[in-house]
Amino acid sequence: MKKLTAVTVYSIAMGYLESAVVIYIREMIFGDALQVFPLTMLEPRLAILEVGREAATIVMLAVIGYLAGKDRLERWMMFIYSFAVWDIVYYIALRIVVGWPVSLLTPDVLFLIPVVWIGPVIAPVMISILLAAASLSLLSIKSKFPGTGIRSRNIWFFLAGCVLVLYSFTVEIFHILLTEGPKGLENYTPKTFDWVLFIAGYLVMLAAVIKTIIESYHKMRSDNPRLREPGTHEEFQ
Repeated sequence: MKKLTAVTVYSIAMGYLESAVVIYIREMIFGDALQVFPLTMLEPRLAILEVGREAATIVMLAVIGYLAGKDRLERWMMFIYSFAVWDIVYYIALRIVVGWPVSLLTPDVLFLIPVVWIGPVIAPVMISILLAAASLSLLSIKSKFPGTGIRSRNIWFFLAGCVLVLYSFTVEIFHILLTEGPKGLENYTPKTFDWVLFIAGYLVMLAAVIKTIIESYHKMRSDNPRLREPGTHEEFQ
């Protein structure tokens, strides 16, 4: 609990820091912290700096997860939990400080690596809530049963859902880049979002999480928790 509390505090601070940086960037580019679109292309030097900042943020969250966890599974769960808290606090802080987003359906630029990700605010929030719940559940089970693991097929199932979700954020961007090139993104404002693709990916992720938690719980409750059934996949521990 001490480590989880420390990770939570760190992630909250990171979320606030991220919101402050984004406010500065919006004020610099648009002169208005409430404006996100139409897109304005940064000059190459600033674009490289911003991409590097985003990459550094993920590295910082990954490192705190590595330091907080005792083994590979705990480190991943701590990282995922930290990422989820950071993302949720980021939007809460923006809402409190500048009154943005106006609603959960407000479109936002979510990420820049390897291309621009765009989607309504509710989409990353839904994902972060799922990640936080999943990581906390597995950490709780693992605290009672150190032998808890995740079957590799569940990991691949979850990653397949992630691919669908990420594609829903970038499908229109890829289309523009392929047809018009980078200049096509100048002054771009999103008009639609592929909800079908996003929901499909989200449900696949949710199913993988639920299946993993159920399997972990049953294994924890089993008389012989370390006993594996013939033909099962290896576990991620």
